[in-house]
Amino acid sequence: MVHVTTILINNPTHRRLLIAFAILAIRFFPCDEEKLLVKYTISSSSSLYQEPMATVAYAISLTNCGPKFNPFDTAAVLKRSIELNSWPKHPESRYASEFFAFVKTSNAALYNYQEDRCGQLLSLAGWTIIPKEDTVNSAIIKEPQGSILKGGISRDGCCGSSELIKLETYKLPHAIAVHLDLDTLVTNPFDELYNVMHFSPDTKEGKQARKRLVDVVAPTYLNRRTSGHPSQGNVTATEAENLLSNITVNAFYTKDYNMINPSKGHNLHVGVQGGFLVVKTSDVTYLQLLDMVYSGEFYGGFDGKTGGWFKSGYGKHIWGSMTIQGLMGHFFDHVELEHSVELNRCRYNNIADNARVSTFSTNPKFPRGTLIDQARNESNPRFNYKDLNCRDGRVECNDTDCQRFPIKKTRLVHYTYCKHPTSCMNCDYMETYKEVSCYSFMKEWFRVRSTILGESLPNNKKDIAFSTNVQWMQEDGKVDVYQGNCYKEYTMGFCQGEGKYLFMKVANMSLLTE
Repeated sequence: MVHVTTILINNPTHRRLLIAFAILAIRFFPCDEEKLLVKYTISSSSSLYQEPMATVAYAISLTNCGPKFNPFDTAAVLKRSIELNSWPKHPESRYASEFFAFVKTSNAALYNYQEDRCGQLLSLAGWTIIPKEDTVNSAIIKEPQGSILKGGISRDGCCGSSELIKLETYKLPHAIAVHLDLDTLVTNPFDELYNVMHFSPDTKEGKQARKRLVDVVAPTYLNRRTSGHPSQGNVTATEAENLLSNITVNAFYTKDYNMINPSKGHNLHVGVQGGFLVVKTSDVTYLQLLDMVYSGEFYGGFDGKTGGWFKSGYGKHIWGSMTIQGLMGHFFDHVELEHSVELNRCRYNNIADNARVSTFSTNPKFPRGTLIDQARNESNPRFNYKDLNCRDGRVECNDTDCQRFPIKKTRLVHYTYCKHPTSCMNCDYMETYKEVSCYSFMKEWFRVRSTILGESLPNNKKDIAFSTNVQWMQEDGKVDVYQGNCYKEYTMGFCQGEGKYLFMKVANMSLLTE
């Protein structure tokens, strides 16, 4: 069905009349002129411009497909979240999207996704399958004296050398490419990043984009650029604007501060969070990274100072140090520091984590959330733990306290800490701010699922009569708790109880028109 407003805006004569009406409205009715014009521009942008500014390649990767693993729902909902926040569906986005899935196989030339269960499901979910063999041949990695890469890369991190399949993102067909883990969800457009990459700094659009970048860049990045240390410095907004005003950005990323021990000084060399990567595609960069791996220049040590890649400190204290997390951490901080930008991890790649270490555990890596007031019991040490120092080494870190960051301000959420919504965890659990944010992340995932054609809400008559705690975060950061049915509130009935997930109907998502 074509809306009347679309017809009016697409017709040049009608469009001029609408603009004239807007000017008259500004002149004769009391209002904020700037806000009205911005609102008009935003609401009609997708109709005023018939073509996107550019197309962005989005990629996921699958290195293993177990017999019980079903990637369809996660892939379909992730794709839908990208579509809802891209041109032409989102009125504020000027960038279209195309979808690719790297699937590891032993023989790419003979691979047929129709004969591979997971490949077929990813294809039905709307992703173009790109079969890939090992990105790196471990047998030909060099072994300089003291190097431990060749013998250890196959056992490193979650997936060994298979994790390096993510480097294939640099070879995708569009100028800008994004790699996301399957357990992520796009919540708002990424245009503020794409504009920096698309427009040169000497253009009007480029200047505006770099000025807005100040709002999303990580404070640790600004510190590193100005003082040489991510934990030291206090960069003002004006100083940040000046620093970023002429920057050419080849990559955006976030870091994983939950995987280091800040008490040992590891915050100087922190690994990249492997679930989110935005890059300018480049065969040169791809080959440069492969050369680094084949050099074998990775050395042992957990001190975060003298080991790791090229003895730069990006070593074994980092989870996945030999692959994406450590390799890209070294690359972005030492090779491409002036052309790659660490983003605020609450806006991009938010996992609802506490910015501070907690007294809950003697292990400083244990990412415990902050107790909500309703759960605190000062007479019981189990429910009276407190926050300590910042994980990133700064004195103050409220600007990266992601557990209290409103989901409406995020661009990407990541379910690695919250656990994926399809697991239908016990949603009655209430103790920390982490749970409150995770429940809001969960609800957004199911909301996006409900927008897919054919995915109507479950029949409420089938709901089990639960009476549970339901919790929401208010604007002032306080938590409101009341009695209700958390499975209805957070999952819209797609979870019928703990572990009782209602799977999607498998259909060809590429054929759906809505």
